[in-house]
Amino acid sequence: MKKILLIATGGTIASVQTEDGMMPGLDGQGLIDRVPALKEICEIDTLELMQLDSTNIQPEHWIDMARTIKNNYDLYDGFVISHGTDTMAYSSAALYYMLENLNKPVVLTGSQLSLTEDGTDAPDNLITAFTAASKGRPGVYLAFYGRLIQGNAAKKLYTEHFHAFHSINVPEVAVLEQGELKFNPDYEAYLKEHAPKPATGDLIIHDQLSKKVVMIELTPGFDKNYIKFLVEAGCQGIVLKVFGSGGIPGVESPGNILPCIDYAISHGVQVVATTQCVFDGTHMDRYEVGVTALKHGVKSGGPLTSEAIIVKMMLELGQKQA
Repeated sequence: MKKILLIATGGTIASVQTEDGMMPGLDGQGLIDRVPALKEICEIDTLELMQLDSTNIQPEHWIDMARTIKNNYDLYDGFVISHGTDTMAYSSAALYYMLENLNKPVVLTGSQLSLTEDGTDAPDNLITAFTAASKGRPGVYLAFYGRLIQGNAAKKLYTEHFHAFHSINVPEVAVLEQGELKFNPDYEAYLKEHAPKPATGDLIIHDQLSKKVVMIELTPGFDKNYIKFLVEAGCQGIVLKVFGSGGIPGVESPGNILPCIDYAISHGVQVVATTQCVFDGTHMDRYEVGVTALKHGVKSGGPLTSEAIIVKMMLELGQKQA
């Protein structure tokens, strides 16, 4: 049997009822003990890294996760991280980019209901995660509702529905059916064109991140001065959630924000556009309002999720400062 390390970080999956509402209380071994079927999948050790509602997860916690994987890398065949759902897409994207030369599976999972609640989705999600981790396919993934999703393509779309996470602009990696993980032919085809570079040496972690980044969602009537305020406050990167396929108000609009974008870029601030829509990504070369923004120095986030874009920006800016 494969030997897998569960890295417990808290979240709904580990929560118990308190007088102030649900909060993490179960440790990693408590999770495993409540799902006997896991012992039939692999040999499991547990490591208690933190006990946090994922609302409280910050970039320094991503670093802790990455370093924990590196410190235990030679001891295990794969890793499962139990995590709260609210920021799990950020953490999965972060680890996807932070772990270079990863040659083992790292699978994040959580649940919409605590393992202590009736009708919880937690056992199924843990079974999916440990099955995936035992298959040995290298990479960072998010396991939920019987689906396996590439780490930088996951987004939480529902606050309560069990099918909370969907794969955005990337085919699902695999589906768990009757205990078997069936890999998706569409994902295999996707990899032929978008395959990550293969591992060529020892595991490397990129743990320099800048937190001086912000995400702004444009609305009609958006005050362009907000961007100036951010620049003057020391912001180094801005992710703009723009209209449609890449629309940014320009000279034809009373809300023209291009001068403030020019101001930001002239002060060394990186500006990347992502769409407010969930699927299909940004295509800024389609309309004049996008093409003009590109000419002013705005970069397109393409098909990436907003979570993946902001994590990449944190890492790129952090590496420049290192």
